[in-house]
Amino acid sequence: MDLNEVAVDPPNPPWKPLEILSQPEGYLSYYYSDDISPLPVRWVTKPGDNKSDPNLETSTYGLFSTCSSNMRRGVVKYGRPYIFFITNRNGVRVLSGYYHIKWYVEGAFSGGWDFSIAADKVHFVNPPISLVEIDKKFGLTLAKHFRTHKGISHETCCKLRNLLDLYEDSTASYLEEIDRLERFNLQHGEYRYIGWKQKDKFSWEYARQYFKQFFQESSEQVIPQRVKNSNDENQWFCSSCQRVFVNKSLLRRCPNCGELASLQPISKNAGEP
Repeated sequence: MDLNEVAVDPPNPPWKPLEILSQPEGYLSYYYSDDISPLPVRWVTKPGDNKSDPNLETSTYGLFSTCSSNMRRGVVKYGRPYIFFITNRNGVRVLSGYYHIKWYVEGAFSGGWDFSIAADKVHFVNPPISLVEIDKKFGLTLAKHFRTHKGISHETCCKLRNLLDLYEDSTASYLEEIDRLERFNLQHGEYRYIGWKQKDKFSWEYARQYFKQFFQESSEQVIPQRVKNSNDENQWFCSSCQRVFVNKSLLRRCPNCGELASLQPISKNAGEP
């Protein structure tokens, strides 16, 4: 099968529909936003660790990156479709938007723990909304510090979704800003995503290479060893091309040979953030 001729966006295979609870719950998900941008888009220009999630270009999370694998696994395992995105702007934690997840697929690091998830609805706002103000309005405690993600109830999901839906959807503006920041990287570092050696924009066309394990003969498929998302030295060794790379987070795809799930930490003291 020619992978270049296969549609890999949902609901096409290998994507599967998420089994959602009757009273769906969700997560607050913290992401790093770009400090040189007036919009709270993901940190595209972060040195040594360009960010790809939340990936608004494809309405996915974890398709290109390895971030928050525990949260993505929880979405699939417990049928929690809502992800509300939190970031820090000028020292204040704010709510910027949400995903409603409808599909999932096993990730490149297979074995039942790594999943990519995709949304059928995406809604981001500008300006973002202070968590302190949200807590005052609804009697919640969302502004209390957490590191990467935390689960929230059905009732809280409904309140946050209804609040965000009152505001105009600014996702198109976010996408324009992401493109601007990528072009900044391209101009000053030769790549849109420097650590990844990636000159292309994220798109479903580009995503095809992240699905090749689903279209290989079964004899070619290998279940990779589970790998932590970071290591002390920020160094990774590709078992396919034997190259060493420096990046603060594990990459799904080798920047040199393009092989999926081939990077392993050089340091023995690895740990997921």
